[in-house]
Amino acid sequence: MGLLLLLLFIMNSSEGLSNKTIHALRIDEPINIDGKFDESAWNRTDGTDDFIQQEPNEGQPITLHTEVRVLYDTNTLYIGFVCDDSHPARIMANEMRRDGLLWQNDSVYILLDTYGDRRQAFFFRTNARGARMDAAVSDDGQNINDNWDCIWESAGEINEKGWTVEIAIPFNQLRFIEKPSMTWGVNFGRDIMRTNEKSQWVPVPRSESWPGTYRPIYQGKLVGLEGVHSPSHFGFKPYLLGGIEDRFVGNTVERSGTADLGLDVKYGITPNLTLDMTVNTDFAQVEADAEQVNLTRFSLFLPEKRDFFLEGSGLFAFGARSGRYPLSLFYSRRIGIEENQQVRILGGGKLSGKVGNYSIGALNMITESRSDSPLVNFSALRVKRDIFNSSNIGFILTNRQSELGSRYNRSGGIDLALQPDDQWRIYGIVAGTSSDESSATDRALYLSNDWRNNFFHINTSYLDIGPDFMTEMGYVRRTNIRLLNLETDLTRRLKNHMIREMGVFLTGNYLLDHENVQLGHEAHIGGNMVFNSGDNFRVTLNQTFDRVVEDFQIQDAHILAGDYDLSSVSLNAITSTNRPFSVEGRLNYGDYFHGRVLSFGVYNDWRITYQWAIETRYDHNWIDLPEISFRTNVFRARIMYSLNPDFFSKLYVQYNDSRDRLSVNFLIDYIYRPGSNFYLVYNQAWNASDGLRSRTWTVLSKFNYFFSL
Repeated sequence: MGLLLLLLFIMNSSEGLSNKTIHALRIDEPINIDGKFDESAWNRTDGTDDFIQQEPNEGQPITLHTEVRVLYDTNTLYIGFVCDDSHPARIMANEMRRDGLLWQNDSVYILLDTYGDRRQAFFFRTNARGARMDAAVSDDGQNINDNWDCIWESAGEINEKGWTVEIAIPFNQLRFIEKPSMTWGVNFGRDIMRTNEKSQWVPVPRSESWPGTYRPIYQGKLVGLEGVHSPSHFGFKPYLLGGIEDRFVGNTVERSGTADLGLDVKYGITPNLTLDMTVNTDFAQVEADAEQVNLTRFSLFLPEKRDFFLEGSGLFAFGARSGRYPLSLFYSRRIGIEENQQVRILGGGKLSGKVGNYSIGALNMITESRSDSPLVNFSALRVKRDIFNSSNIGFILTNRQSELGSRYNRSGGIDLALQPDDQWRIYGIVAGTSSDESSATDRALYLSNDWRNNFFHINTSYLDIGPDFMTEMGYVRRTNIRLLNLETDLTRRLKNHMIREMGVFLTGNYLLDHENVQLGHEAHIGGNMVFNSGDNFRVTLNQTFDRVVEDFQIQDAHILAGDYDLSSVSLNAITSTNRPFSVEGRLNYGDYFHGRVLSFGVYNDWRITYQWAIETRYDHNWIDLPEISFRTNVFRARIMYSLNPDFFSKLYVQYNDSRDRLSVNFLIDYIYRPGSNFYLVYNQAWNASDGLRSRTWTVLSKFNYFFSL
């Protein structure tokens, strides 16, 4: 009865619908994307300037006049912004690189819900210099794939009245249900950095903070799109790669050359259903994983960076969002990476898109056999059905098969996402796995309930993972657990010339195994303060109980099985990112099993000019145990130069003394035509334990070319 009442409530919820509408004007001649707004077509269309503040004065009109206009022709959607500014010299526009930190600049953004289903969207952001950042949004903004890259253009110009920007997005880069006359969902936004002001066309509640800008529930209507076609087409991207490598084997150096080629193919089966195929896939240009020190007995979760797996990755997301104990049935880094070593991907395909109310994803990949690993086939099927206004139900199936079918691991699950209104979300999954190794099957359950308003937020969840649950295409940090989790915070807005808001928070969990034996619990209580300048400060008191069932090793320390009561205090401070130089510092001091730990980190970003930027990251851990004391240091630095939005270079240096490893990565990425790149890559690594005598280096150049039929 309770479930029935809930469903009836969902079906009748309005979910913050907006009646705002903007009209797109059809034109016959393409717009020259130079940021100048000098084509007469811009003056023939009615724009909109009804922008509303989210920060600092929620609900008030934007302080600097902002207008947006929309045009289109047969092939392209054009969007122009006019951003007035009484102090043009103070416009923050010091980011040029693709997918850079544009949210730290004076910028504008567009959220396009091309299906009009209020669940998924395309996100585009640019600044006064025309730098580009884009993302694919799914699951009502819960999954944001900011590594998705669209082929689009933008250009900006700063003038005596402020700045203007022109944007061109080809229709064949978007997915939509083709109709003679279409209505899309849309929202626009502008960030003014020197006053920390954020405004949107369709207001996003302050309680949503920055993630709310990605939520397609907050949208108006883009009308007037008539006779637009996104034809089914073939897109081809062959690549050619060549290079040399020096590798130390014992006391000798082995030099080898490499030459390779491969092909990616994209076929638009329908305007909203795409088949991606790949042969001899290469990821030479992908940046190395960030060096980390693991002070726990559990494996680290590393992000995916490879383009083929990033596009449409939100569709395959399935699992539990439970902080320290994540559960995922599809983790694409299982494909082509074995024990942190790359395994060649021979080929495969991926089908993704939408058919009616169904979102569909299917993937199949094959990796080559080696002396230490057999040929392996990976496959996944994901289907989601839209229900009610912004809810969905779906399932996933995965299979990892090797040794000609005799070795397998399979998993499957059903998930349900309910959104009674724009403040309340309920999510649940039921999953199971089976494997030939143990002939055992097991299951996992997860249920979360999340509610917020302008002042208060609470999330409760329950996670249950069986002892024999094993997913070789997914990621599970710990099995045989039952976890109860609580997260809550209270924020108070202040009308103070220095302090914008203050808040307190409480998080905690209680962990059991399947015999109901307590494995641990955590409690974290603290407060934070946000200043009008954008600086913020946070303090947290931590109390933890951890039951270690088996001895384990960390660095040179041996941690014995037993019960540990641990207390610590954490401090975190961040200076405003609207300054050219910003710093974040963190400090943690307290118990570490039967000893003590002092950890601190210093991270800074220095945007010297709009072309030059430096990022540094330093982490230090000092562990003091009765039998041993040791320290770890990790240093990472990036030096970046962008000639323009299409030419980017980067020097990335990392040092990790716990691994005795020093590495350098240098990359040049030149987009010589939309969708086509030239890469020059240099990698070198040293073994610091022998005085940097042993080293490996590689020089590679990669050329790809995109064309379509």
